[in-house]
Amino acid sequence: MATTNLPETACPYCLCAVEPANAVMCPACGFAHHRECWDTLGGCAVEGCSKMVEVKKAEMTSTYWGETEKVCPMCAEKIPVAALQCPSCKASFTDMRPVAREDVLGKPDDPELKIYQTKAIWLLVFSLLAFTSPFALIIGWVWYSRNRAQIERASTTRALVIASFGICVAYLIMGVIGSLVYLAAH
Repeated sequence: MATTNLPETACPYCLCAVEPANAVMCPACGFAHHRECWDTLGGCAVEGCSKMVEVKKAEMTSTYWGETEKVCPMCAEKIPVAALQCPSCKASFTDMRPVAREDVLGKPDDPELKIYQTKAIWLLVFSLLAFTSPFALIIGWVWYSRNRAQIERASTTRALVIASFGICVAYLIMGVIGSLVYLAAH
């Protein structure tokens, strides 16, 4: 705020005229300051003066909705809100916002849906084999009809079932066309 281009009668802090009765002279540079300005600043306001007070910015504490700490979702230790890595367990975060354990790890798989997914994989395997494909179509359709609501909950399971039916139908069409060609040839 102060500059060395001021006349000696102006306070380098507030830039107002200094009366000799209310003046404090800097012992290093000789500039006159108001007593209040000198006390407020805690020293000289002239840049480059050895008595100039070093001004440091106040250290800012990061907050999230007024909270300065958050709980690490991995180890449950309290850490600063701004931390992007837990000092205890070294878990990393992409954001300073507090997160839940499920947000970091993902939701646990539903064991019931896992069973349906395994059955859908077996249906796909049996539909890929030409000689078991018709049976896979019939058995798979009955299974799908009875368990449609559970299968529809998991998109990957539904996709496996639909792919299996598509393969079965393709084998069925090829079988019918092949039989017709064979009968026409003989």
